[in-house]
Amino acid sequence: MDMADILNSKLFLGQEFLTWLWYLCEEQGSVVLEDGREVTLFMDELLVLGPAQGQDGNRVTVRGKEASLAEAKEGLKTGKLVEKMRLGMILGTDEFFFTLTASDLAVSSLKTPPSPPGESNQDMDGQRLERIYLIDQVVSVIDELFGFFLGARLEDENGGELWQGVIAWANPQEPAQKAPAAD
Repeated sequence: MDMADILNSKLFLGQEFLTWLWYLCEEQGSVVLEDGREVTLFMDELLVLGPAQGQDGNRVTVRGKEASLAEAKEGLKTGKLVEKMRLGMILGTDEFFFTLTASDLAVSSLKTPPSPPGESNQDMDGQRLERIYLIDQVVSVIDELFGFFLGARLEDENGGELWQGVIAWANPQEPAQKAPAAD
C-alpha cells in the first residue's frame, strides 16, 4: 500500500475532526489547553459538508455570517460530514480567522492579529518573527485539539463519549449510533 492509499483510507478522521469542531463551536465554544490557556472557537463564513468517505452524494455549502445552518444540519442527519470550514479563534487577547480542510488538515486564508507598523529593517524582521509566532500558535492549537479528538474518538469501539455526543447533537431525535470503525 503506497502513501496515497494510506492517506485516503484515513480521510474520515479529518472529516470527523472538522465535524467535531463544528459541534464544539455550537455546544461548548471554548476549551482549556494543556498549558492552561483557554481557546474559544466560533464558526465564520464558510461550511462545506460532503459525503462520508466511500459514499456518494452531493455537497452542501453554507456561506456568509447570516446564513442558516439548517441545511447543513440536515446534511449531517443524512450522513454528510464537514469537508471544509472557516473558523474564528480567540487565544488570550489575539483573534485569528482561518480555513481548515479535512483532507489534509491544512490551514489556509489565515488572518492573524495586526502587528504595529515598523519603520526600520529591524522592525520589519521583528514583524516577520511575530507573524511566524502567531502562525505557530494556530497550528499548535489545531494539533492539540486533533490529539484530544483522536484520544477521545478512539476510546472505545463506539467512538467514546465524545463521538456519541456529536451523533446525538447531529440527530437530536434519534438514539446515538455506533461510530464507523477506525481502521
